[in-house]
Amino acid sequence: MTSTSQEEIDTAAQDITGLHIATVPDEHARAAGHAAANLCSGAGADLLYAPSRLQQLITEAIEVGYATALRDVRNGNFDENIQEWRPTLFEE
Repeated sequence: MTSTSQEEIDTAAQDITGLHIATVPDEHARAAGHAAANLCSGAGADLLYAPSRLQQLITEAIEVGYATALRDVRNGNFDENIQEWRPTLFEE
């Protein structure tokens, strides 16, 4: 297994941060942050002892995924699946 250079790590960190800036609008930031906090809290003690920059990158990556999924739902990309996922929403 080859090791990853600090330069490669720094480049990846910049890429994730740039993606986060471009993908997580202010209107979704709170919900994305909440989702990331929930996932990170379930990761156990190992994440608590990870370097703070790594914790930040993990959080940003989760927030990017959450905000992207939220945007897709708001755009109606999953409308045909909602009744299957949440049948009680359509009960009278």
